[in-house]
This record gives sequence, structure tokens and C-alpha cells, in this order.
Amino acid sequence: MSMSEWQPIETAPKDGTGVLGWREDCGIILMRYAAPMDFLTDEEAEGLDEYSAEAEDWFAADLIAGCRMDGNDEPTHWMPLPEPPK
Repeated sequence: MSMSEWQPIETAPKDGTGVLGWREDCGIILMRYAAPMDFLTDEEAEGLDEYSAEAEDWFAADLIAGCRMDGNDEPTHWMPLPEPPK
């Protein structure tokens, strides 16, 4: 697949793989489909109820934390991450 080919979000992998995503309001984002318990430490997850901790959704990554994207915040398109430099 060419790196310039954006795909509908419905075709994106939902196995925790990091991908590039697109939202009209914020442009290109680094994201993955996962549950918070897949990437939070026990300390970070403290205070989350069982549903919030285990519910899978799209999560955007930033330099400090991540945020759940659901409802109107869901991305509309995705593409694979580029290959790392050699």
C-alpha cells in the first residue's frame, strides 16, 4: 500500500497496531485501537472503573499522554506508519 493512500477508518487494524489517523478538526494524529489497560500502568489506571479500563476504542498519542477518541471525536481515515529509516 502506498503511504499516500488514506483508507476509511472501518478498514483499520484493531489489534493495537500504531497507525496514522485523520480528523478534520486536528489533521494527522498517531493512534491505535486498544483498551487503556493495554498501555496504562496500574498506578495510571487507578480510579478507572472496570468498563473504562477495558473498553477498546481509538486512542491518540501525544508526547505526554493519550486520549480516547469516541463519538464525534473518532477519526475518519487511517494509513500505516512509514517504515523506519535504515
